Amino acid sequence: MKKPDIKLNPQPKMRYELTLSVQDAPGPFESVTGFMQYEVQNEQECVPADAISGHHQRLSIDPDIEFKRVGDSQTYKGTVYLDFVQDSDYYGLGVCRWKMVGFSGVMKAGEVTFNPFISGEQIAKLQSKTEYFPKSYFGDPSVIKGAHVGGSRLDDSVTRYRDEFFSTTLTAKEDFQ
Repeated sequence: MKKPDIKLNPQPKMRYELTLSVQDAPGPFESVTGFMQYEVQNEQECVPADAISGHHQRLSIDPDIEFKRVGDSQTYKGTVYLDFVQDSDYYGLGVCRWKMVGFSGVMKAGEVTFNPFISGEQIAKLQSKTEYFPKSYFGDPSVIKGAHVGGSRLDDSVTRYRDEFFSTTLTAKEDFQ
């Protein structure tokens, strides 16, 4: 089964400004970008089942977003939309309903990419999310080329060795039009 032509909302209204603040990173990042993650929530109702396996194809889309650096600090701002993808009937079985699953940051330092994440629900509720990343991975040439590093919550090991971690905080602010 081929992937349908996914329709984007021509006038998204659920707009949020995302601020990514970095604290105590051991150096600058070569680039800071990110992408939104959207998935169909009702694929069993709107996507045909595979004739052999009976599974329904998962429909998803991950559009990139740009982040702009704010001043001299390691603070970046970008815009995301909860209603960026348009609900539509792709297969004549019913309307597929899209949901923003979340946002993933893409912060490159050498061969390593750090990926802070915040869920679509946290964005909609205007919650912040702080994650911690090991400073030792920053620009380390011995780390596997193209490695992606996810963050950790503030737990006992991060608290005990706080100087060995840098943090990111993603904060959402409504910017409806």
